[in-house]
Amino acid sequence: MFYSGVLTEPSRKEVEIREAAASLRQQRRMKQAVQFIHKDSADLLPLDGLKKLGTSKDTQPHNILQKRLMETNLSKFRGSWTPKGDLSSQTNKLNQTKLDSSGKTKDEELIVVSCQCAGKELKAVVNTGSQHNLMSSACLDRLGLKEHLRALPVEDEVVSLPNKVKAIGQIECLSLTVGAVPVECAALVVEDNDQLFSFGLQTLKSLKCVINMEKHHLVLGQMDREEIPFVSINSTEAGE
Repeated sequence: MFYSGVLTEPSRKEVEIREAAASLRQQRRMKQAVQFIHKDSADLLPLDGLKKLGTSKDTQPHNILQKRLMETNLSKFRGSWTPKGDLSSQTNKLNQTKLDSSGKTKDEELIVVSCQCAGKELKAVVNTGSQHNLMSSACLDRLGLKEHLRALPVEDEVVSLPNKVKAIGQIECLSLTVGAVPVECAALVVEDNDQLFSFGLQTLKSLKCVINMEKHHLVLGQMDREEIPFVSINSTEAGE
């Protein structure tokens, strides 16, 4: 028994020493691994002049990234911000461009066909925005039809017209020729210096008109259908 006890006692101490050493080595390895992970994470961050990581919240990766992101967004905002004076200048230039091109764009959007009235050529605008045929006072004078002008009936004096124009009278029977198709219609005369005449929806429907935007012509006629090509209102003065 004495011999066995002598051998057992050192073995226990040796085991305890080995366990303590193993535990210490494990703690050191874990500490080194944590330090390596922190260092590796810091190296991967796309930051210039990154501070060493510590326990402070300001030096943690997500806080540093958030701060740098805010700085970047602020720089972009400042770069894209336009001073008030420059903004006004740009707005004025844009408005001027619109004014310069508005007349051309408006004319290009008109659908115009050529016809004959009172022995003269007449440019007629296809106006689906008005129920009535409209003739300007200037066009009335040029065609020599002023003697045919009649006063409006009382019920028509307050007729609603596009663009807030005002009717000054009417022509009860107006004879036109569109292509080879004779057209008899009435027209309201409006005070306007532009020599314009326009077909309204009433006449367009009575002639069973079809607007073909693909082929750029107007199909009309109650019996014999005829294709009338669109013309440019700028080729000559409207109504001349």
